[in-house]
Amino acid sequence: MKTYNIMYNVGKVKYLVNYHDGVKTHNDGSPFDDIKIFKNKVKMNNFIKELVKQGYKERRFTLE
Repeated sequence: MKTYNIMYNVGKVKYLVNYHDGVKTHNDGSPFDDIKIFKNKVKMNNFIKELVKQGYKERRFTLE
């Protein structure tokens, strides 16, 4: 399943998008996420729109 999630203010990075194409995995079989770093919110939103057009769904993490 193609997924992505957004992180804000990670270290010196303003906007960070992690995305998984549903295929790439680590040696142990866990999903391998690619990352894209942005300084500009407009460019990040345009990238996310392109991911959604390609069938990516937002992955949300909950703290329990």
